[in-house]
Amino acid sequence: MVYTNEKKGGDNLETKDQWRIYSIYIGSFFILNILNTYMLTVQGLNRYIAPFKHTITGELSAFLGNFSVLLLISLLAFLVIKKAKARMLFLLVLTFILNFYIFWMGVFNLFFGTAFSIPAATIFNNPSDGFAMGTFLNALLELVTYFRIIVFWPFIILLTLYILSNRKVLSEIRFKISIRKYLSGILLVMLMLFMSIFSYYEQYKTALPLNSAKSTFAVQNLGVYPYYLGEFIGQPFDLDLQKFLDLENEDDLAAAFQKYNKNQTSYVNYFDSLTYSNRLTMSQAVNNIYIDPTIANGDSLHGILEGRNMVLIHLESLNSFLLQHEDINERLIFMNQLLSESFVFNNFYNNVGMGVSSDGELSVLTGLYPMGDRTLYWEYNNIEYQLNSIPDYFNQKGYHTEAIHGDNPTFYNRDQVYPELFGFDNFYSLEDFVEEGYDVKEGYLYDETNNLRHVSPWISDYHLADYTFEFGTSLVNNGTPFMLFSITMMPHTPYEFDPNGFRTNVYPQYNNLISGLTMRYINYVDYVDDVLKRFFISETGTDQTLDNTVYVFYSDHGSGIKNGDLDVLFNRDLSVLETRQMLQQVPAWIYVPGDEYVNFGDYQIRKGLITGEQNLVRSQVDLYRTMIELFNLPVMDNAYYGVHGMSTEPTFALDNRLLDVALDNYFASMRNPEKVFPESEVMSKSTYQYILRFKQLSDIIVSKGDIQKTIDDAILRIYG
Repeated sequence: MVYTNEKKGGDNLETKDQWRIYSIYIGSFFILNILNTYMLTVQGLNRYIAPFKHTITGELSAFLGNFSVLLLISLLAFLVIKKAKARMLFLLVLTFILNFYIFWMGVFNLFFGTAFSIPAATIFNNPSDGFAMGTFLNALLELVTYFRIIVFWPFIILLTLYILSNRKVLSEIRFKISIRKYLSGILLVMLMLFMSIFSYYEQYKTALPLNSAKSTFAVQNLGVYPYYLGEFIGQPFDLDLQKFLDLENEDDLAAAFQKYNKNQTSYVNYFDSLTYSNRLTMSQAVNNIYIDPTIANGDSLHGILEGRNMVLIHLESLNSFLLQHEDINERLIFMNQLLSESFVFNNFYNNVGMGVSSDGELSVLTGLYPMGDRTLYWEYNNIEYQLNSIPDYFNQKGYHTEAIHGDNPTFYNRDQVYPELFGFDNFYSLEDFVEEGYDVKEGYLYDETNNLRHVSPWISDYHLADYTFEFGTSLVNNGTPFMLFSITMMPHTPYEFDPNGFRTNVYPQYNNLISGLTMRYINYVDYVDDVLKRFFISETGTDQTLDNTVYVFYSDHGSGIKNGDLDVLFNRDLSVLETRQMLQQVPAWIYVPGDEYVNFGDYQIRKGLITGEQNLVRSQVDLYRTMIELFNLPVMDNAYYGVHGMSTEPTFALDNRLLDVALDNYFASMRNPEKVFPESEVMSKSTYQYILRFKQLSDIIVSKGDIQKTIDDAILRIYG
């Protein structure tokens, strides 16, 4: 210890016993609180995280870091607190605070799958109406259902020791401070902390140098306590990727991005070494694609949808496993009928990061990856981004562009981002619906015959579908071409406000076997199917498909179910990676209705002019390119990086929060490349580096304001 001992009342046996208890108590404080950090870093103790590979160097570095911070706090406190009893009480309170913090960081893991960082805190800027109570109760439920109460074990043990101690005797034990030993303790702390920080940075540079990886990597290899202490005092842990990659000038940037640029008449694909083009032909399209003769353009697929209107529909929180599960799929009657008349992406993934829904929008509308550890929509308040976007390209062709969403306009800062960043002509939100007469408390009368209402804190998606048709019809009648972006609100975790209510009789085989959260989620498919139907068929059964209009559907992200319920639903043991793959896989499809009808018994839907299936990996950034080329949007020489959704070109899909990557043959973790599903596959170092470098380059664009224009101009100047 860095203190000498000076006791009142002599050196009697009782005092010696209490001194022994005090010593054990102090040692337990350090040991228990350091061990407790593993609740945030070891997957065996926390199934909600995606950790890096644990190494001896990293563990030693984290131990030193955690110990040095705890020791520093103790030294500073003990400088003022002289009595043993008071010190024990201080450490008890501090332990409760640390344990409580570990618990809430675990809750953050539950919802986001990665370690918390200060940039990620922008997610809490969103209004919490409708989400807060259900989310809070679900977090508290974790204390019981997943035994997260265990994170308070250091507090419980120290409290027990404190209660069993003779606090009267302890209150008489005082300490005289030795300045020399105290300063030695401070120097020891600084030395250990320096060693830990140095080791962390050296490991980080060679492990996965991405800002979205730093929080998880830091809590493992720097230590939970030093990392968050540094975050809160403003220590800049961010990595300047442009400097890190030695991209000193515009020519360097142009050369780096041109290797990934797909807006070229000829380029070689990394994965199969074949040559492709920004003009897709039938010879390089999937062999099951059908193009109706009325829109066919010989051998070319480029621009076959030019001149048509587009409705881009954002589907909230849908996973592809809903279609893959036999019993659940049976309830998606209309969705399956619609898919039979569409071009369907069977192996489609989200690209989201911390911004989840807003990140899905970002990838689809700009073809860029989000950074992963922050929300660009909120970062826009500090960085005036200038990004190429689908709405802006449609604006250049004289289209009216409008986003329609039944939520608060400030949610994800959309009231600023939609008009200013993306260039939408208008944003129609909850406030506009209410101003036009929508009564949120009364809800929406979606079935007048049976007097059925949908009541939620937001605009019902039934009304969203009806409004999309009504507004689109007015534009069609006025001869105004349009691009509408309709964003659904439900299902949304924790899956409340289902108009059909909570039901246990829909899937009775899973009662008491899966959580209430999962049961609510799979119950929601009835609502989802009805809403999809409502976009095309009115309450009275009349057709409300917009003429000369293409419908593009995608889901922003999956459900986030992580508690083993997928194993129950699919009646087999799923590995951690297979589970993550299923949760990142979402539906997407393109429906091009013609004038003919297909009869499905009680109703008809229009025959699709483009049908087929894509079984290769595709993701939201690829949807961006697909829309550009099918509609022949005026991108000129602006670079874009995805592959065409209908081509046979191989690619990868990256989740920017967990940094998992999906390829056609396997699914792997960038955080720990040895983790691959199926286990018989291997991700090569060259593939890892190819994907990592693109992610690093993408992060440069979404972190530096107007740099995309700089890159586009440099590419045109050098390679144009």
